[in-house]
Amino acid sequence: MRIIDEAVKSFFDNKYNDLRKVVEPTEIKRQEFTKQFPPNQIFNMQLDDYVVGKEKESFCYWLETTLRPLGSIKGGSTADKKFGVYYNKENKEYRTIQKWDKDDNPEVAFSNIKIEISKLLIAGKNDDMDGIISNRISPMFKHKILTTYFPDKYLSVFSEAHVDYFLKKMNIPSNNNLHVEDKRRILFEYKNTIDKFKNVDNYYFTAFLYWWNNPKVKDIRLLPMSASKEFPTMTYEELQSQFFNDELISEREGHYHFPEKGMNAGKGTLVLFQFNGQIIASAKLLEVKKYNEPLYVRYTGSYVFDTKSIKTFEPITADELREIDDSFKNFSQSKQHIDSSCYEAIMELIQLKSSTVIPEEIPAEQVGKFSEGSKKEITVNAYERNPKARQECIRIHGSKCVVCGFDFGQTYGEEFIGKIHVHHKKPLAEIDDEYEVDPVEDLVPVCPNCHMILHSKKEVYTIEEVKEFLIQN
Repeated sequence: MRIIDEAVKSFFDNKYNDLRKVVEPTEIKRQEFTKQFPPNQIFNMQLDDYVVGKEKESFCYWLETTLRPLGSIKGGSTADKKFGVYYNKENKEYRTIQKWDKDDNPEVAFSNIKIEISKLLIAGKNDDMDGIISNRISPMFKHKILTTYFPDKYLSVFSEAHVDYFLKKMNIPSNNNLHVEDKRRILFEYKNTIDKFKNVDNYYFTAFLYWWNNPKVKDIRLLPMSASKEFPTMTYEELQSQFFNDELISEREGHYHFPEKGMNAGKGTLVLFQFNGQIIASAKLLEVKKYNEPLYVRYTGSYVFDTKSIKTFEPITADELREIDDSFKNFSQSKQHIDSSCYEAIMELIQLKSSTVIPEEIPAEQVGKFSEGSKKEITVNAYERNPKARQECIRIHGSKCVVCGFDFGQTYGEEFIGKIHVHHKKPLAEIDDEYEVDPVEDLVPVCPNCHMILHSKKEVYTIEEVKEFLIQN
């Protein structure tokens, strides 16, 4: 809760006033829209008053483009699936889908759509969750309509994946079996428990969520690699050393060729490379390129990765992935999605599996004195340096400081997710050669500042004592 409180304060200190300059004039336009398309006049709308593609501020154009600052529904599904009917400028014809009329008649489809919009507005006004859930308007468009006509009642978090993501990030209890409308309501009610958001428009809370932790740039995909066709006879260690850490960076400049049509993924996607039933590398996607002519007969395009983001590490197993994402079943040859709310946990695990270890420094009085200008000698406790013990400690306890809550990733960016010191609670004098460390009971993650305070006396302060220092000061 402390971290969220700090984020809320930072939002109002640094973002709120700039955001008002965009939201307030758009709110005036929202009111204009509801006057131009009042709920009791929906049935009187003509087809051209509704569709996109006619170069006019139609119902759909207002909601998708003019009022975009109050919640974006740009992109995603095609116009016919999103709005039900639209005007195709190239062929100069109206188009629809069989969901709205089995004969693909745009006029009939539009009549059916107007009925559903009218029913949706009645359900929205009356807080009728069953009516909202059963309404046939496409999900994102449905909620843009609700938040536009009833901005005090509904949040403009349109994607179910984003609702799940925010609930998880804010540690809000939610049953996975609940319908998305119920989960969206839980998120809305949580908003009203935060004092600073009680008396401001809901748009600001939504803006805060996406400013604080934006799931849109955290898509995660599994990319299966063919051991038999692409990398025959290679072990994962050879693949990491020769391909990921050398060829992909220095020779290919991040271009990873793919056969057939490849995966549909956007810039910023975190790609996890799957090889022989385990994940052995990761990288950030810059773009997907399609070739005019096949390369080497079989390659139709390439994924272009940010070479600075390429990481190799001790393999991640299916069991470890299931512990993070309970919707993940098993590795397959399909390019699977991983729950975007698991992004930070995935990054922490990658950091754990990498070779980077921050050793613990023993206080100076235990290692002797050094003259100024000499190289500093660091004595490392072997039990705390043990990489497997360290990995298990952070897997169980996380990578936030147990004393002050500091998080490297949240403060310095995603490149630093998972970085943290690991502190041994058991006094060093009590450890002998027979001692077997318990990562759950003996080790805890702490930030460098708190780690220094813990070791500021020979006997070592306890976690509780250092927490008390924070409270007192």
